[in-house]
Amino acid sequence: MVRYKTLEEIAGHLEKKRISFSSLMPWRISNILLVSSLYDSFTFQEDGNLTEMLFSEYLDLNLSYAPSISRVSTAEAALENVRTEQPDLIISMLRVGDTDIFEFGKALREIAPDLPLVLLAYDTRELAMLKAREPIPGVDHIFVWQGDVRLFLAIIKCYEDVMNARHDAEVAGVKTIILIEDNARFYSSYLPLLYTEIMEQTQGLMTEGVNRMQRLLRMRARPKILWSASYEGGLESYERYRDHILGVIVDARFPKNGKIDPSAGLQFAKMVKTHDIRTPVLMQSSDTSNRDKASATGSTFIDKNSPTLLHDVQEFMRNYLGFGDFIFRHPDESEIMRASDLRGLTRGLKRVPDDSILHHAQRNDFSTWLMARTEYDLAKALRPRKPEEFKSPAALREYLVQTLRDYRDQSRAGLVEEFSTDSFEAEEGFTKIGSGSLGGKGRGLAFLNSLLKDYDIEDRFAGIKISVPPSTVLATGVFDKFMEESNLTQLALNESDDDKIREAFLKARLPEKTSQALRAYLQEVTYPLAVRSSSLLEDASYQPFAGIFQTFMLPNNNEDIEIRLDELCRAIRLVYASTYYNDSKSYIESTPNRLEEEKMAVVIQQIVGRQHDHYVYPNFAGVARSYDYYPMEGMKAEDGVASIALGLGSMVVDGGMAVRFSPSQPQRLYQFSSTKDYLKNSQREFYGLDLQRPGPTGSADEPVKSNLVLLDLGTALKHGTLDAVGSVYSPQNDKIYEGVHRKGISLVSMAGVLTGTHFPLPEVLRFILDVGVAGFSCHVEMEFAVTLHPSKEEPHEFACLQIRPLVFSTVSEAINIGETPKDQIICMSGSALGHGRFTGIRDIIYIRDEDFDRSQTKEIANEVGLLNRQLRQAGRPYLLIGPGRWGSADPWLGIPVTWSQISGVRCIVESEMKDIQIAPSQGTHFFQNITSFGIGYFTMNSQDPISFINQTWLNEQPAAWETETIRHIAFSESFEIVVDSRSGKGAVFQPGWSLTRESGSSSS
Repeated sequence: MVRYKTLEEIAGHLEKKRISFSSLMPWRISNILLVSSLYDSFTFQEDGNLTEMLFSEYLDLNLSYAPSISRVSTAEAALENVRTEQPDLIISMLRVGDTDIFEFGKALREIAPDLPLVLLAYDTRELAMLKAREPIPGVDHIFVWQGDVRLFLAIIKCYEDVMNARHDAEVAGVKTIILIEDNARFYSSYLPLLYTEIMEQTQGLMTEGVNRMQRLLRMRARPKILWSASYEGGLESYERYRDHILGVIVDARFPKNGKIDPSAGLQFAKMVKTHDIRTPVLMQSSDTSNRDKASATGSTFIDKNSPTLLHDVQEFMRNYLGFGDFIFRHPDESEIMRASDLRGLTRGLKRVPDDSILHHAQRNDFSTWLMARTEYDLAKALRPRKPEEFKSPAALREYLVQTLRDYRDQSRAGLVEEFSTDSFEAEEGFTKIGSGSLGGKGRGLAFLNSLLKDYDIEDRFAGIKISVPPSTVLATGVFDKFMEESNLTQLALNESDDDKIREAFLKARLPEKTSQALRAYLQEVTYPLAVRSSSLLEDASYQPFAGIFQTFMLPNNNEDIEIRLDELCRAIRLVYASTYYNDSKSYIESTPNRLEEEKMAVVIQQIVGRQHDHYVYPNFAGVARSYDYYPMEGMKAEDGVASIALGLGSMVVDGGMAVRFSPSQPQRLYQFSSTKDYLKNSQREFYGLDLQRPGPTGSADEPVKSNLVLLDLGTALKHGTLDAVGSVYSPQNDKIYEGVHRKGISLVSMAGVLTGTHFPLPEVLRFILDVGVAGFSCHVEMEFAVTLHPSKEEPHEFACLQIRPLVFSTVSEAINIGETPKDQIICMSGSALGHGRFTGIRDIIYIRDEDFDRSQTKEIANEVGLLNRQLRQAGRPYLLIGPGRWGSADPWLGIPVTWSQISGVRCIVESEMKDIQIAPSQGTHFFQNITSFGIGYFTMNSQDPISFINQTWLNEQPAAWETETIRHIAFSESFEIVVDSRSGKGAVFQPGWSLTRESGSSSS
């Protein structure tokens, strides 16, 4: 298996995929000099402003920029402007002051030999006069002004296309349309028509771009128009771009070998058709006798004298160059149906009869239509294939449908799509509703999604699909709009009652456009949903906000879409409200950030798992870290660590029972060293989503996870989900057996996935963590879920639910705790996190071991919260000591405090429970936030020879406040806490004792 080590490997691969289209159209006209009299200028303006009119035209066509236009009245002023301003293009009228256009052209060529000069004639009389005196020195082309500002756009684009065509064809296969027309009156009409049609076609295609960047690139990739007034000029373009021709439009008569040749158009059409009979050619002529001649070559003919000439040219572009809808026809040209986009084309290919597919395939209609829509790679894949290569029309149909589907998937892979009711698909992709940021969680998921797709990681393991579940993000712009329209900002910032905040947010309504988008979303999506917070600051490198905001699970299975919409909108508003709850405010107050700077995005994500009875859950889920804060003996921190549990991952992130192991050495389990340990520490129940319970109502007394239920192992055994993760304990011989088909006591051991019997979890985790480390350039933590499918036809699913950078303190000094007298130490641990000296602390809150009752942990948490508020208001950081996991969602495994209840703590000590061994809290949201703030964190372990707590000394100190279980000691003199991250040792010294450091002078 390949192990990716560097960001450059991944970034280099991604850059290769993005560089081609982003570099299209490198040459642009930015500055135009208009040489015209005041009268001519007034005529252009038509009581308006030419620059504004041109800018408006660019805006209407979604072009990203409009060139600036400067105007001068005389040839002398124009020449001075050329010397000083260096314009890209000059457009001049016939009247240029005292100097005539002929002298002006000569003078211009002396100072700027290559600067394009275009001459505008007002009418045919003026044009005839100019033509009689051709060639005009310095003038490249003459156009006829007929009052249409689009002529300026056509002139600009015509020059840009000549300069960019070769580059764009080589880089991205951009196609060209060749126009040969020597009549100024006609090409002055054709070019604006052609460019407008191309721009509007491309603008229509922009809705198919999955995001703004892809849509802008579509505009850059539009077909180029190469116009020439002679046979030789057209031939040069054709020979140069022979493999990139979309179509050809020719007059019947134009110059060849310096003379007007009445058959030049016919000769050119024959030459094109000889090379490729399927290249569309339009011949237009005022001599209708050319109709049959054109038809004989396979070309289309249009009468120049037709009153619908321009409309006829437009129809040719739509019917033969692929502009407009794809029209499925019978061989007799009768219409069957139309397709306006790739999805419609795919649907049509599935429905139309065989003779229609063969008819279009033989004429190359599919690739021609795709080329006009800037789908060059797809067109290139289809164009060489001939119908006779396939065994049957059915095989051809299958090939076309599969190729289109694969291309759509590939073009969307790894991108954040902007939500569209026309293109959204429920089973795939990563979409965004609204403007603004994806938030921290959304950013991490989107980045990981791009790595998985672009780096071909999805199918790295046989029989396993690695992916980010289908996700849609309400961006922060929706949150801003919601807060503005509901006028909730002041209340949210100043109110301290969570219930009042919740009630106010539930009364407000989401923006109307957002509700409409969510209704369209739910019309496609019927699977269960997780509605998760993704604030701007969440999962940031130094303040991850893990678990601070709320997440809701929705069954999303009501037959009434309005009920499902109401549940989804209510969950979103509750996530918004959690931005301003006391826990969130307390957390933000502990950071350099301001609450009013926080913005909330919301991730709506498919819940991973299969349905069993009326429950949905994965086979197992968990958290993996590329760095292990507490490695076992003989292992390195860089070996990583993972915690996994049967069912939904809430069991792990909330601090419940889970199996802890290193992906590098999966057979060495942290909490299972004997059968007694298995019986005492293994998971006995698991979380599933109850599909019979509705989404949250938002009432104050309703649990956040109101529709998550705890199920027993007997239920898992009945569902068949215990097979891969379970073992059986045999009391007869005091032995643990992998699998669940023996008689005995069922246990969750994860044996089948740690050994690879059912799923190679350690190998997959090592690989994904390597990719994450390379992508983030730091250690990472990832939440994941795995669904095993019993059918070999369907791959197992490894879903990445979240990824975030891990937080590390900078170690600036060496600290040697040394041989401090034991009677001067309050507590000591060989498994401590943090680094440095924590000083200025005078308070200790601790739980008496001898009086601790696990049934009272919720009451203890509330008492700690009251003491925390008092000490925080007084500006007194404190040491917190107590048994089990602090912050555990399971009150039987520790003290279930929230962040707001311990927000003033400086160091936490987790002591052992007497009746149960609890592994350290790695993998929980609480643990992630503790480490991110650099809070000291001690784990006491009776197997560690240096770990101890001087409980007797603590009990002897006078209490400032105490109950039967909890005590608060306030010293008049501060005490010192020291942690050495290199050795993992930490110590809390009694007041008056200070450790002399070996080097350095900074403190934490």
